[in-house]
Amino acid sequence: MERIEIQILRALKESPKSFWELVALQDSTLSALVATIKGLMAGGKIHFDRSTKMFQLLRSGEYHSRMDQRCKFCNGKGLIVKGMFHKTLQQFTSMLAGRPMPDPNYNQGLISFPDLALKASFMYERGDLEDRAILLIGDDDLFSVYLGMLGMSQRILVLDIDKQVLRFIQEKAGELGLNIETMESDFNRSLPHHLRQVFDVFISEPPEGIRGMLTFLKRGIKSLVEGEGAGYIGITMVESSLPKWYEVQAILTRNRLVITDVLRNFSLYPEGEGEWENLYKNYPIMGEIPIDVGPPNMDWYSSCLIRFEAVPKISISRNHFYGDKDTWVTLKGL
Repeated sequence: MERIEIQILRALKESPKSFWELVALQDSTLSALVATIKGLMAGGKIHFDRSTKMFQLLRSGEYHSRMDQRCKFCNGKGLIVKGMFHKTLQQFTSMLAGRPMPDPNYNQGLISFPDLALKASFMYERGDLEDRAILLIGDDDLFSVYLGMLGMSQRILVLDIDKQVLRFIQEKAGELGLNIETMESDFNRSLPHHLRQVFDVFISEPPEGIRGMLTFLKRGIKSLVEGEGAGYIGITMVESSLPKWYEVQAILTRNRLVITDVLRNFSLYPEGEGEWENLYKNYPIMGEIPIDVGPPNMDWYSSCLIRFEAVPKISISRNHFYGDKDTWVTLKGL
């Protein structure tokens, strides 16, 4: 039995689930999920109740009912918003009236406010905020404003193609006296030379299309000081297959960057942050599902936060089996 089948069947053994709940309880792409659901329905293992819009289990198997092992306190993210990050979050959410709504023409979507604060908390923990020059490649989430309000970073520059987003950031930076620069930029064009190898950190939530994803990633890599710095990107599981993740990993390796952290389903995109109900009928997924699953009954779309860091060009001797110059708690002579 495929792993994704087990994830679906054990979730339904726990209780009936909507399509959107099943999406959140498995870790494959939407296309793989829909194909698996079709197969399970055809095989008589699950049933869809059209009146309740819920999937139900028809045949019980030997697998266990789903057991949620994640921490309830932090929702499995490993961090909580507290201290100055919580105080800044309260101030941040109070001054966003009139912010631009997501523009589907730019494939925009808004991360929840608490998750923006969690991302900043994680960056702080990793030493990527204080006295750092930070580049944001796209910022419809207004993460730059939150970072600016923290007041830790040496420089914050936002590149975006959306003039409304840039205008709003400029207005808030002016009102609050924040250290934020903005620049209109089309990422189909090369990164300007004066922005290359000058940043300590870059942050991006790139498009899920492979061309857009790699384009954003390449621009960010070029912005980092040579041999130094770190990058943060968000990639989903539901719209990015493992071959796509491999392409990202490959380009990082070619540029001497190593993945240090992958925080699964870290950034949630709430349904209420955009008029998504008017857009779902135009999404390919609605034509691929053989039944009317109804609109989302929960916030289901999330991305994984990936951090990577530059690796210095240092040769490592392969002559030692148990110990080398890094192993300081290994007995000499082994």
